[in-house]
Amino acid sequence: MQYYEEIVKKRHSCRSFAKKKVGEDLLYKLLMYYDDRTRNLTEHIKTFIKFYDGSVWEKLNEHVGYNGHCIKAPAYMVVYSEEKGRYLENAGFLAEGLTLKMTELGLAACWQTVNNAEAVKEALGKETDMVVACVVAFGYKDPKSKEKPVKKISLDELTYGTKYGQDIDPHLFYRELEDALRAVAHSQSFLNLQPYRVIVDTDQIVLVGIHDETTKEVDRHLNYGIAMFNFICVAQATRDVTPKWSFAPVTDRDLGLPADVKYVAKCKL
Repeated sequence: MQYYEEIVKKRHSCRSFAKKKVGEDLLYKLLMYYDDRTRNLTEHIKTFIKFYDGSVWEKLNEHVGYNGHCIKAPAYMVVYSEEKGRYLENAGFLAEGLTLKMTELGLAACWQTVNNAEAVKEALGKETDMVVACVVAFGYKDPKSKEKPVKKISLDELTYGTKYGQDIDPHLFYRELEDALRAVAHSQSFLNLQPYRVIVDTDQIVLVGIHDETTKEVDRHLNYGIAMFNFICVAQATRDVTPKWSFAPVTDRDLGLPADVKYVAKCKL
């Protein structure tokens, strides 16, 4: 409950940053968080992160951001990854954890759409052989900003019971599960479209992707990783045993998925 109210619920995308520099002490704390590999979605994918100061904005601007416009910020976090199966979901999961850690440290953040990953890597000097998986602008929010939080999907809109499209039985919301699902509803996504839903059963939840012509393939997979992290981080704070996501298919029941709805992952409860 406390983690959802004090961290997840306070996390909103920021587009107006103050010019104040992010201190080395905070960057060190972020690196220490990243170094805890138990926070990864999948253990078999190697990743590498690097923080850049705001001077790289001009290098990023042509290849990163909405409609070719990169948000100006005092710092940027770039997650590099091995290009293996589910690497984007893993990068989204990992980076969302770091943006929530930024929230905890009093920083604001905004995911930037990567329009040309190879060009971004070239512009930043080819730090590694890995690919650019995602970019996040971060720093201190401009105190004069009048930005208002964007309305997110409701819990009722997000969830189905047992099968896709089926009304949910309120009794399926275990007391310690409700906030974890609210955290999914509060997740960041491309243009805040949140093109996914959750099917809740007595012993598991299932994340599925819904058809959306606006969200690009890369952002779609990052969205899934972000949503999956939000569920796990709150579930971990409210349950005795931390659940884990699995990409293995569901074979023991019919999810009732329409042709344009795609299975993503399941999480045993």
